[in-house]
Amino acid sequence: MTNIQTTRRTVLGAGVATGLAAVSRLLPAQISPPTPPAHEPVLLFNCDFNWARWPASEERPQGKVRPSMPEDWSEVDAGEYFDWHRRFGNNVTYCQAYCSSGYALYPSKLGPVGKGNAATLFPRLYDLSRNAAMPVWSYFTVNADWFMAQEHPEWVIPGSKAGSHGHGGFFGPETPRTRLLCQRIQEFLKQFPVDWLLLDWFAYGSLVPNGGAVQPAEFVKKPFERIIGRAMPDEAGAITAQENLTYKRAVLAEQFHALQGTIKEASPRTKIIFNVPYHRAKEELWVGHPMLKESDGLFAESSDDVVGWLLEVRQPSQRVMTTIIGRSGGLSDPNTWEKWYRRGCDFFGYAWATPPGFEPTADYTEHLEITRRAFAAMSSRRP
Repeated sequence: MTNIQTTRRTVLGAGVATGLAAVSRLLPAQISPPTPPAHEPVLLFNCDFNWARWPASEERPQGKVRPSMPEDWSEVDAGEYFDWHRRFGNNVTYCQAYCSSGYALYPSKLGPVGKGNAATLFPRLYDLSRNAAMPVWSYFTVNADWFMAQEHPEWVIPGSKAGSHGHGGFFGPETPRTRLLCQRIQEFLKQFPVDWLLLDWFAYGSLVPNGGAVQPAEFVKKPFERIIGRAMPDEAGAITAQENLTYKRAVLAEQFHALQGTIKEASPRTKIIFNVPYHRAKEELWVGHPMLKESDGLFAESSDDVVGWLLEVRQPSQRVMTTIIGRSGGLSDPNTWEKWYRRGCDFFGYAWATPPGFEPTADYTEHLEITRRAFAAMSSRRP
């Protein structure tokens, strides 16, 4: 997830207590839920391991946010993490398999592994969840990985580093990165056949609208000629806008089908959902795309018009998940939960912490309390 904010820190654990108590006095004592949808919504908030955040201080007036590193969560206790989220109101457990910077929270043999408790964090959460009969969600980042970008810079799309939020650039879907990712997913699912897998940063070279133009590179030559029907130009400016669109749609479709096939072979019951960087409804890159039509769920970490569009175009069997806490700039608003609940959406949210603790920093407090009460209201009415 890609929102960068700076804040002060609070302790939420044993305390949905201190920080939330003051906010609670300002909110209604109870939220009455509207008429429930046809199915029970997924209620998924997570203290996010992808990012580490330091609050604003005299030493750091602007604060600091960076992709997390293997040592950051070495002291996190799986039982405390599990209990915190259950108290918050989650009806599923969520934890990354690999964090976005490229290290695993289970004993992977195919990449770096977290330090200390982080090395076995997911297996412990998985066991706790199965014993509690809770569904389990997990996560991989598709086209970003800081560690792999250092090891294989030749897989990175030229010029994409600046917009990758400290991840070292975006991988080309055409590169061996996709094969390695499929191997990691297979390794993970053979051990932990989770209920849902969220695949993030499914993008070509950028997280902004119309970003990520195709750049001449060795790994582009053969697929460009196969898809476009002519040799790859030496200069990016010689690639037309239509060729850019056609090429990106095609290679992302091929990557999607590679991931889809791997997941269904390794764990047939695992459902898949992609966090694509939609910035507006009906973007040409995604209209009618196989990912949009064939995923088990559609995910929006963005604006109301995008969520509305996904609800319009979804297949009858597809679920739609909206993010109500995490993004700044009004893109995540927990006060919108009722309208999306009525329309049958699932709910996602996240917040960042200062290592070694996992509990959210202080400026999330009000939105956390609204979200917690919304989860309680939705849980009180089963379809």
